[in-house]
Parts: sequence; structure tokens; C-alpha cells
Amino acid sequence: MSPSRVSASPLSFLTPYWSGSEMMRIHLESIRRFHPDAPILVSKRGDGREEMEAYRREFGIRYWLENCEYPDAFFRLLKRCETDHVCILDHDVILLSGLDPLLMGLMQARYDLVGIEERIRVPDAIWQRHWPASGGWLRFAPGYMDATFLMFNLREFVRRWRLRGMMSRQSIAGASHEFHYGICEKLKRHRYLLPFHARKYGMGNLLKDGGTALLWHQWFGAYRTRLTGTDPAPDDTEPADSTVLPVAENGERAFIADYPNFDFSGLEPAWGPDFDIEAEQLAIAGRHRAGAGRSMTRGVQRLRLWWNYGMRGIATRGLAKLDRWWRLR
Repeated sequence: MSPSRVSASPLSFLTPYWSGSEMMRIHLESIRRFHPDAPILVSKRGDGREEMEAYRREFGIRYWLENCEYPDAFFRLLKRCETDHVCILDHDVILLSGLDPLLMGLMQARYDLVGIEERIRVPDAIWQRHWPASGGWLRFAPGYMDATFLMFNLREFVRRWRLRGMMSRQSIAGASHEFHYGICEKLKRHRYLLPFHARKYGMGNLLKDGGTALLWHQWFGAYRTRLTGTDPAPDDTEPADSTVLPVAENGERAFIADYPNFDFSGLEPAWGPDFDIEAEQLAIAGRHRAGAGRSMTRGVQRLRLWWNYGMRGIATRGLAKLDRWWRLR
């Protein structure tokens, strides 16, 4: 852990970070450009002290080196946050504008939660070529938001529901289901940022608030550690890691090469405005019923994963689950 700069900012930035140092540097630069005094808290998975110390000196962050999964990093950072309002964002999110107008809307109670609705499509040229049976949805859970970018009043949420209230146990009519959906269920007045595709940067999205280009998200920014490149897809509606990895890598390389002069020409809506959402929910529910082949493939993948963990890794993950329970109690 490292000391933080003194700040009177009402908003903290929280970033769970696995891998991808080039995007991480741009991520931190973008926050400091628009919010020079805001606390930035980072949970870095595994080692990387030299890298994180460089960020501490240059950007005034606080960081923790932790060998834990994403949900654990998520909740640990929330426990450490000292401001009323919080912005949770992935390391592959780049701010293009300041967030003060959205923060003011939260403080004035015009809405409760700011983020990206789980209605994100893969560009047609990508999904039709690489995994046509998927139907084109990258994220799909209408009415919910991805943890890629979330802004809300953390102090008020914890006062009413505690951190445990962020966990969702409801059945979701969609293809995606995340641990944090309880936030979206309890904070009901949502302000959605609209995602757009930019042809040059693969599966990434430009996010707009009205006419303002607010941020960029490069999907799968932690592909170095998230994607093995070897596991098969559970079925033909989902891409294999070996298919996603080169697409993610090429998009990120193009984005970093253009920094800071990005090419956002030829933008196209990424949220599927012309789709019948109810019909899509029914179609996805039909495609994602767990058949024998799908269940067997997932079972083999899980057994392989646990085998690779070894006894020490299994014990570590067991302790992490106990730690999560303790923090959420």
C-alpha cells in the first residue's frame, strides 16, 4: 500500500487491474487530466510493485498488490473508499471528458446510478466473421449495467443496504449475469451512457452522454491474463478464447498507436436500437439453455482450471471466499 495525496474531492476512482500496462498508463493520465485531485485506488492482481510505484509517483495513486479475483478486488476497493461518491472503472477505460456534470446530477438526486446498460453488440464485421451463431451480443442484460463504469453514492448505498446489498440473486432475462447487479436493482433511477462502435478499434466502444464523448472502453483489456487462447468455446454461440484474443489485441494496438489523436469517424450505434429487446431475450434464453454438450464442456474446463490451481491455489481461493464473506457481512 502507498500513501495518497490529500484531497477534498467528493469522488474517488476505483480500478481493479490485472494486466496491460500501456492502457493502464493512459487510463491514469486521463483521470488526472480531468480530475487532478481525486483519490485513485487500484487493486493490482499479483505482483508488479515496480510498475505500481511508478504510477504512485507520477499520478498519486494508492495501490494494493493482491492475488484475488475481480469481485474480491471490487469489494476491497469499496471498503477502502473514503469519499461519498465513487466511480468504479476498468483499467481499459479512458476518460475523454470530465465527470463533474454527472457527479452534480447524482448529488442533486436527478438519478441514482450512472453507467453503461448491458446492451452491447459486437461490430457486425467481427461477429459475423468469427462467431456467427452468437447473434452479435457481447453483453445483454437489459436494465442492468456493466462494472466497466459505474458512478453512484457509495456512502448512502452502504448505509441502506451494506456492501452485501450489491450481490444479486435474481434471475436475469439475458445472456449476462454479474455479481454486482444488486446495485442496479436497488438504485432504480439509471442514467445510461450510449455506446458506439468506431471501426478502427475492434470491439471497443465510445461512450456518450448526450452529445458529449465521455469515455472510451477497450473490451478485453486484460486479455493477457483473462484469455488462455487454448480453451474451446462451450458451444457455437460463444467464441473461444483463441478467437477473441487476436481481435482484442489488434483493437488495443490500433487504439494505443493513435493516442491521443483518436479516429472516431464512422461511428455506429452499439446498443442495438433497432432490435426488439423482448424477442431477443426469448431467443437468447432458448440458445443458452444448458444442454448436455454445453454442460460437459464447461465441466471439463472447470476441472482443468482447478487442476492447474493445485492444492495451494485451491486453498488460496477458499480463503479469498472467506475474506469476501467477512467483508460483506
